[in-house]
Amino acid sequence: LMKKTLLSLAILLLGLGAAKAGNIVEDWSTAKDWAVTSWTKGDTTPQTKTSTATNISYDFMGTYVSSYLFIQGKNTTGAYISYSLPIDCSEIVLTTTSGCSTNNKSAVNVYADGNKISTVVLNKTSTDFKISIPAQYQTKGTVYKIESNTNSYNQQIEKSTYVEATTDPTMSIAQAEIGFATPLNATQGQTVSGTVSNTTENISVSVDNSNFSLASTSITAAELSEGIVVTYTGKAAGKETATLKFEVAGLTQTVALSAITVANEGTEANPLTVADVLALQNLNPGPFYVTGIIGDKTAGNATDGMVTEVPPIKSNIILKDSEGKMIGVQVSGETRTILNIVDNPSNAGQTVIVKGNLENYFGAPGVKNTEYVSGLPTNGIADIVADENAPVEYFNLQGIRVENPENGLYIRRQGNKVTKVIVK
Repeated sequence: LMKKTLLSLAILLLGLGAAKAGNIVEDWSTAKDWAVTSWTKGDTTPQTKTSTATNISYDFMGTYVSSYLFIQGKNTTGAYISYSLPIDCSEIVLTTTSGCSTNNKSAVNVYADGNKISTVVLNKTSTDFKISIPAQYQTKGTVYKIESNTNSYNQQIEKSTYVEATTDPTMSIAQAEIGFATPLNATQGQTVSGTVSNTTENISVSVDNSNFSLASTSITAAELSEGIVVTYTGKAAGKETATLKFEVAGLTQTVALSAITVANEGTEANPLTVADVLALQNLNPGPFYVTGIIGDKTAGNATDGMVTEVPPIKSNIILKDSEGKMIGVQVSGETRTILNIVDNPSNAGQTVIVKGNLENYFGAPGVKNTEYVSGLPTNGIADIVADENAPVEYFNLQGIRVENPENGLYIRRQGNKVTKVIVK
């Protein structure tokens, strides 16, 4: 009798353990048998389907499943998938595919019961992107929506994991790693966010590299949820790393920080080179000043991280350097009139300075929202003059032209020669 009682109790306990919901994983790579599998561009009527694996009911709008969940925000404004969960959820993890876009515009907005709680840029392949759920939205039955960000590229999600909330202290940081990229002496800020639950302690924050800085080393859970800014200053050309650490209630989370600084400042007096733009990899949009030699062709789709050359069109130019590196530069309006090589074939071979945002263009680092600055012949006469006969210009260290410099350190430019000088 005792053995039967113990066996019955063991079976009961096993059953209770099995009944605990735990984390839920929706594997979109195997969901074609039940999910929406196509979408007509312009259709704005949601379709409701229930997962045979998790029994979760999803509303698909501008969204479908092939071998992954495809949110086609590039073709359907406000494309989304929405659902509620049978568990208290503290975190949603979106795992990207091996072929997803790495463009920084590949972003989704995340809503809970109609309130926006996060924006996540899904710009790395085969990566887990963590979305921390604020405590007030963790209760089962909350409606979550994953929506393509405005003017965003399409997103490819292989797996969604819904992490069950617990009563133990928990901490989750949304980003596992963050990349910085700056011109020399420039500063860039990046936001880190996360959630802490079931503790009232402040969170200790530290970073082990003095070129990275924090506004505070002790923050509240609310401040972490809103996001704190990590600032990096590029003091010398090269690469460096650091570890950002969060500690609370015996828990530790880290974020890997990496940074690249190029040798030029991105100012008019000291513009970025073509090689600099390629090295920065669009991680810092600017805007910055950029110099290069106008090519005799225009930009086509990238190969190995650099644009290719195609027959000339008016909408872009290529800037080259002496080593054959190239970037595509989008031109429009007055800048197109001045720079395009279809109407101005003599522009090819000229060294110019432009100003614009560093963005992905034809699948590689490039320049958009471009303004022409200088370098082309004026009134039919080339402005390629001997350095000793060229006018002298002075700029402060922020790259702003100074007409009458007094008592300080300045950048002196004469023709193609740039030096730093002390004016007394």
